[in-house]
Amino acid sequence: MMHKGGLETRLFNYMNYFLERGHHVTIISSKINKEIKLPEGVTLVKHDLSKCPRQLRHLFFSNWLVGFMTQHHFDYSLSLERTWGQQRLIAPSTHIGYLKGQQKWWRTPSDYIQLFLDKKAFRLTNKIYACSQMVKDEMVDYYAVNEDKITVLFPPLNTAIFNLNVKSNKADYQRKYSMNSSKQNFLFVSTSHKRKGLDLLLDLFSRVEMKDKHLYVAGSEFTSSALNVHYLGFVNETNELYAAVDCTLHPSIYEPFGQIVSESISCGTFVIVSNNVGAKEIITENIGKIISSGDKNAWLKALTNFQKVKLNEQEIQDLSKRLSLENHMNVLTK
Repeated sequence: MMHKGGLETRLFNYMNYFLERGHHVTIISSKINKEIKLPEGVTLVKHDLSKCPRQLRHLFFSNWLVGFMTQHHFDYSLSLERTWGQQRLIAPSTHIGYLKGQQKWWRTPSDYIQLFLDKKAFRLTNKIYACSQMVKDEMVDYYAVNEDKITVLFPPLNTAIFNLNVKSNKADYQRKYSMNSSKQNFLFVSTSHKRKGLDLLLDLFSRVEMKDKHLYVAGSEFTSSALNVHYLGFVNETNELYAAVDCTLHPSIYEPFGQIVSESISCGTFVIVSNNVGAKEIITENIGKIISSGDKNAWLKALTNFQKVKLNEQEIQDLSKRLSLENHMNVLTK
């Protein structure tokens, strides 16, 4: 259990939601960050797999979990990993979709384990929540999962952090992150640069016709000699970045959803994403643009012709309400 990504954020959102309603929460994990302090009302169960070969840990954990769940009674059980023994399963991706998205046609031993975990988890869980229609289609097409047991449920949005109010501080945030307000500023947020398309953006922003447009990158470190590409490091206050820039870019070759898309839109900032991003399903022409993944000419045209856009506030508010944790949990606990 590590507090560093989208799924981990969802875990804590779910935990707090149930605690606030007076329920007791049990978290079962094989890895725990000692720096995380859990509140009262939470029981933590750790199954230590440190002596198990790394590639087999997920498989061993899943098999152990079945026995644990049969020995203990829970009114509601949900897994955020590909395991079996629980009532419901969050499906943030599929491994076949991941492999196809990267055009990886060979299989390593690790791939076969991941594929096995997918198949068994999907088969043995009664209710599955896919993070996008794209992921649901992958489960139906590649794994022959009965579509009646799959519900499309977009990841929840923290509306207290990602909202239109932050846009009013755009000038302050531009000064904070040393952005030139007279230029067009674009944002890319990632810790998996290759899969999420940074190489394409670095190529485009190095071209002469892009010299007056600036790209700001938050997340994992990378190298670039382009004067209009700026590395911000890891930034916890990504809502400030969304508010500061004119457009958020997500040219991923495979992204099951992509919460930076919903977060950016909710902060009032236009998005340009690839057709391999699941969050394209929430985009309309008023709040974003969808471009074929890897089509450099189309991406270059979209960036060179980009004009600063003020998004429709009512459409953003409607979307934020639809993606709110409250609405998300109403579906998840139905």
